[in-house]
Amino acid sequence: MASKTVTVLTVHGRRQNVKVDPNTTMLDVLEQVCRKFSFEPLEYDLKHHNKVVDLSAMFRFSGLPNNVLLEMVPATKVRTEADILLVLQLEDGTRLDGTFKPSTTLLAVLETLCKEKAKAESNPVMIYMRREVLWDSLDKTTLKSLGLTGGRAIIRLLQRKPEELKTQANVSAPLPQKEKSEEDDIAPSRKASSPKKDVEKEPTPTSSAPYKEQDPHVLAKTSKDDLCVRPGPSKTESKSQPEMPVVKDSQPMPASEIHILGERDAVLFNLETAEHGSCELPDSFYDVTVKDVRIMYTDLRNKVKELEEQPLMTSELRKLEDEKRVLNNLARYRNTIIRVQFPDRYVLQGIFKLHETIADVIAFSQAHLEDQFAAIHLYTTPPKTILSPELTLVEAKCVPQAILHVGFENDLKPDKPLKSNLYEQLSNATGATELAARSRKNIPDGFGTTTSSSATSMETDPPIDEDTGEASGAWRNTNRIPNQNFRPSSVQSATTSDVKLPKWFKMGK
Repeated sequence: MASKTVTVLTVHGRRQNVKVDPNTTMLDVLEQVCRKFSFEPLEYDLKHHNKVVDLSAMFRFSGLPNNVLLEMVPATKVRTEADILLVLQLEDGTRLDGTFKPSTTLLAVLETLCKEKAKAESNPVMIYMRREVLWDSLDKTTLKSLGLTGGRAIIRLLQRKPEELKTQANVSAPLPQKEKSEEDDIAPSRKASSPKKDVEKEPTPTSSAPYKEQDPHVLAKTSKDDLCVRPGPSKTESKSQPEMPVVKDSQPMPASEIHILGERDAVLFNLETAEHGSCELPDSFYDVTVKDVRIMYTDLRNKVKELEEQPLMTSELRKLEDEKRVLNNLARYRNTIIRVQFPDRYVLQGIFKLHETIADVIAFSQAHLEDQFAAIHLYTTPPKTILSPELTLVEAKCVPQAILHVGFENDLKPDKPLKSNLYEQLSNATGATELAARSRKNIPDGFGTTTSSSATSMETDPPIDEDTGEASGAWRNTNRIPNQNFRPSSVQSATTSDVKLPKWFKMGK
């Protein structure tokens, strides 16, 4: 290793170069300069960029680069040498302690604490801060030369020969390489990436034998199998991947049944008809692994960071954002699908305009109750939020669809709150979804009329989620107005009126 040099600028303006090695202490550098110019080492310090250097640290741990320039300055506090509480740790873990002066040599320390090992035959090696001191240097190395002028320290004692110290410890042998067979040499991924014709014409030769020596029929069969069959996951991959739920008794989508009950294309169905199949999940599916905990912790940390870094908004800004959301929904949708769920798990579906209120939905629900004068309210969950009757559907965030739950006043929940004749005109979830899809595709002038031109779209449109009231983005897009990017000028002026243009920008004629 190339030698390193430290330049010290003395108090009288002289520069002194000192050669150091990684184990040289900064106190040794200062003492060499002081001996050169007859200074007292205890009265001076070394500074680097106006920062006092720790004199007890070795050069490798000081963080100083090669050819560094240090400044020798008077010490603000005269350093004093104190006794050192030294601990000697043996190979078996035994620790022997004692108090020594900084001028004590390591040989004297070894003879005091462990006299039976202070022999050349035992090959003692004392290690402090990665500095190894062999038997020949024990009587020449003092505690002060190690940077110890006070406090506490621990030194390890090993019994090694000098040539054994050069062998690195805790290094395992390389793993044996698995011999590759001739079939493994043919890369299936390389063949799958190229067209099938090219693979058949130019089969990939193996590394063990040239192409001419192999059977062409075997090569053709191998290439065909590689194209058709994909290797499955290994044992390690199968452990890391979560087990997929096994669908038990999965049944095809039932035929749609639609019985319109009156205005607003109202239909009534039971939630049990929406359950097409049952999934049997293994017990291991619910076990929380370390990977799951890390994902949950990352999501929670990102959520906390987002809440902390989001800008503070005044009531006017929040009101402005709400108005922009309302205008955006009014420009994108013309109607909304409202599903009212009763306590007996029956759902009443109807089509409403965006400007209608929650009171209209309450009136629509009361019209189908056995007791039409029953006091009810509508709420969303979770969390349970009772909706005010004065709110419009777009203000209540019930666009483009929503599931509202019925709550009875005074906790009076009848077993069958709906009219008895309605239970005889039940539809199913598939039919309700088809009816909602038709209203998205073709919007008639009045309620109660539907067309059959969108019957094919029913199979591709996903149903509304019974728990969240949400649908996929592809299904939501069917309710948008054509050419939605070209919004009316009133909407654009309302959303862009607050935008400030720079002075140098000139509008085109």
